[in-house]
Amino acid sequence: MIAFHRRLSWSVVLVFAAGSAAVVLAQEKNDATNGSLAALTAEIRQLRVAVEESTRSQTQTQALGVYLSVQQSRILQGATRLESARKELDAVSLRSREIASQLENFQGEIIRVTEPQRRAQLEDANQQLKSEQRRVAEQEQQARAREAELSLALQVEESRWTDLITRLEQLIRK
Repeated sequence: MIAFHRRLSWSVVLVFAAGSAAVVLAQEKNDATNGSLAALTAEIRQLRVAVEESTRSQTQTQALGVYLSVQQSRILQGATRLESARKELDAVSLRSREIASQLENFQGEIIRVTEPQRRAQLEDANQQLKSEQRRVAEQEQQARAREAELSLALQVEESRWTDLITRLEQLIRK
């Protein structure tokens, strides 16, 4: 009977060991399943964050594209206005030089003319030309101020353009 109890004890020990081994293996398998499920969940979260970031980046890029288009339009308008102001300034400057030349000619002619009636006509024309010269000088000053103002405005718009380009490049690099 002792041999039977020994066999029974060994059998119980073997069954217990096999059961314990099965439990341990089942837990490891369950842990591996839980671990891979946790890893999969973490990967899905990372993917969602990446998609959200990509969407946000794409939206920002599109918005910057619209801003760049508007800014380009502003630059073109500013350049057109500046070119117009420069043409106006050139025309006024040319007229100013023409008047100065005419005044010089009148001065020389007034000195040479001895006939009083002709001299009076020349002096009257000279005075009218001097009045026009003052008016043209004022126009020229205004045209220069306008040209300087428009030039500065264009520089500001170009600076904004450059800033937008820089922001777009930074966004693309992300």
